[in-house]
Amino acid sequence: MADLSLGEEARDLWDPALPHLSQALAGDEADFLAALDSVGRGAGLTQKVPVADLLDAYSRGSEAARARLLEHDGNQTAARRLLALEHGALTRIAAGYSAGLGETIDRLRRVADESSPLDVDSGAMKPTEFGRRLSLEVERCQRMDLPLGLLELTLHGRVEKRHAAGKPGRAALHEIGECLRENLRRYDSVGLTDEGAFVLALPDISRRGLAGAAERIRREIGSYGAQGESQELTFALAHYEFVDANAQEMLSVLGRSMANARRADQPIAWA
Repeated sequence: MADLSLGEEARDLWDPALPHLSQALAGDEADFLAALDSVGRGAGLTQKVPVADLLDAYSRGSEAARARLLEHDGNQTAARRLLALEHGALTRIAAGYSAGLGETIDRLRRVADESSPLDVDSGAMKPTEFGRRLSLEVERCQRMDLPLGLLELTLHGRVEKRHAAGKPGRAALHEIGECLRENLRRYDSVGLTDEGAFVLALPDISRRGLAGAAERIRREIGSYGAQGESQELTFALAHYEFVDANAQEMLSVLGRSMANARRADQPIAWA
């Protein structure tokens, strides 16, 4: 394409497709279109060239190539074939660009999800973030001489499989996360354990109030299930009238209580 006096963008677009042009003019355009699709996808990934410039570069190159073909007798058929290819070629460039742009958006979304302190499915704090929040609550309760309650919650059924394929599981986690936040005070915290269970920190709450919160949560989400499947809940509760342990110790104690409750098939266990 260099001898057609086209710009750099047109040459960058056409060069990968040129080895397949003769084949395309003979009626087999698959490799030619695939090459254009690949160029479009690369541009969508890098975002260095707007899609409109790519489409314009193809049209200018195609027009220049047809004009050169028509300068020689016997090439009219090839020129007409090249013109007939234009719609399909522009469509494949745009489709490739769209695919590359979609991959770029997905990558940026993954980066945002990974950097967010909140779990994308449930809206609850990720384990590391919840650990930091709990440490702050421990310090505040110690400083102000306040009690602190912890509640861990697991569900038996499909929704507790956090990484299972399919939308119902993710939808269930979202609904349950919302339900927990709606039934807690604004200064309570909802997070996740490393195993994917929900864990709540409730400062300035009595032992009786913590038990009441567990019962309220049980009523609200106990019958919720993906695709109508009912869910059974297991609670592990820990109450500190005087906060004399650190956040990691509290979570370890709570986790052991949950494991014991699950082994004994008990709906609730106090640490």
